[in-house]
Amino acid sequence: MEHRRRTHRRCVAVLAAAGATALLGAGPAQASSDDQWFSDAVATLNIPMAPNVDVPKVGRDVCDMITTGRSQTIDPVRTIRGVVGALENSGMNRNQAVGVMRAAVAVYCPEHGSVIGRLR
Repeated sequence: MEHRRRTHRRCVAVLAAAGATALLGAGPAQASSDDQWFSDAVATLNIPMAPNVDVPKVGRDVCDMITTGRSQTIDPVRTIRGVVGALENSGMNRNQAVGVMRAAVAVYCPEHGSVIGRLR
């Protein structure tokens, strides 16, 4: 069990680092739009999306879910788990769901950044 926890923490740390690299790393000289940054982060994390999916909308929807959840409960952990669960229900595995959520928060709703750190 402890080995599984350590492995999970490493995966989350790698996803977070990859997301930060995608968002803050080297890119085109001109500033990219938020939508392009988010799409690039999802691609860098190797999270497959169907061709007809509006990837930036997924990120904005994640932020909407967090905002709505936080307005309805005082338990931010429940909200974040609900968002991850919704992403998993859309076909992502847990690590992909966490990566999408972290990237979305970094790009579209950084005001929720302190809450996503509570996810273990």
